[in-house]
Amino acid sequence: MAKMTRILIPSDFTVDSLYFVRQSIESSSAEEVDVILAYGNKSSTSASELIAIGVEDQLDELQSDAFLKACERICQRFKNRKLTIYADIIRTDNASYLQHYLRGAGVNEIKIPANYSYQNKTRDFFDVGKALRKLKNHVLHPISVM
Repeated sequence: MAKMTRILIPSDFTVDSLYFVRQSIESSSAEEVDVILAYGNKSSTSASELIAIGVEDQLDELQSDAFLKACERICQRFKNRKLTIYADIIRTDNASYLQHYLRGAGVNEIKIPANYSYQNKTRDFFDVGKALRKLKNHVLHPISVM
């Protein structure tokens, strides 16, 4: 059994998207699992928006109470696996940025739902899964499309 793994999963921060998260955790053989749920939202070009609105503010807007409670329930269900679920926003679909992001975040696996339609919650939304699929041959981390 693998000791620890960090899995990146594209997400729209809806309760429906967590079904795939649960499947991904169940299919992992790691004793300790960190899951990064990543929403794609291109950076604003407005200086005031870039300064005033941080990632935490955006995450507060994007994540509903029902979504956060469902994440807590998943963590409780897999507490013997030392499960942690993080949320993050990826700012661009640029291949170089994505590779640096994956390396910096210490991602071991990327899991992308095959048949999931993401909810567009912001005007600058982009599909992280689609951007990562384009990288498939250039990324050192295994990419699973489930």
